[in-house]
Amino acid sequence: MRHFNITPFRPAARPLVVFALVLAAAIGAACSGPSRTPAVYTNAAQAVTLHALSGTPTYLASALSIPGKTTTKVDGSFSFDVAFDINAAGQIVYLPPHMVGENPVGNRRVGIMLATTSFDNVSEAPLSGYVYDSVTVARVGQAVIVQTTASTCSIYALPYLYAKIVIDSIEPVTRTLWGRTTINQNCTFRSLADGLPTF
Repeated sequence: MRHFNITPFRPAARPLVVFALVLAAAIGAACSGPSRTPAVYTNAAQAVTLHALSGTPTYLASALSIPGKTTTKVDGSFSFDVAFDINAAGQIVYLPPHMVGENPVGNRRVGIMLATTSFDNVSEAPLSGYVYDSVTVARVGQAVIVQTTASTCSIYALPYLYAKIVIDSIEPVTRTLWGRTTINQNCTFRSLADGLPTF
């Protein structure tokens, strides 16, 4: 049996130990980010109409804002995640912000990858495999998956939003693109299936 020396100050040690344990847990939580709350935004595919970045007026929407879940023009505000263009071969060119220009306050880190299945069959976003440092080229009808950082998710250790995109058709003369996107607006959730995400 162990024997402990009891001193007049021993009763104060227990609160100090408890405080130390609570403090350690708080620091650990801060490093890993807060616990994820249940999803509140429902996934659903939406139609989008875009205009190629080159060969069209600058006031037309040539990009997609994932946190805003809307198309937007490309300008000095850099309030977009993916810009769109059409190359000479009629392929779709997906450009992350830093491939369009340098934002004086810094560009968001956006990764893009080609999907290995059709848009409808992309049910979740992978954790890795995204291209961050160059453009991504896809055929008409070929889906891509996007990972972007968002200020609304900055409290999490992995502050990402995910989306899937497909351009179904283009008009080469007007350089217009028609497609679909599903954007998961729930921070850190990777599900891209329709409905309320569970992961």
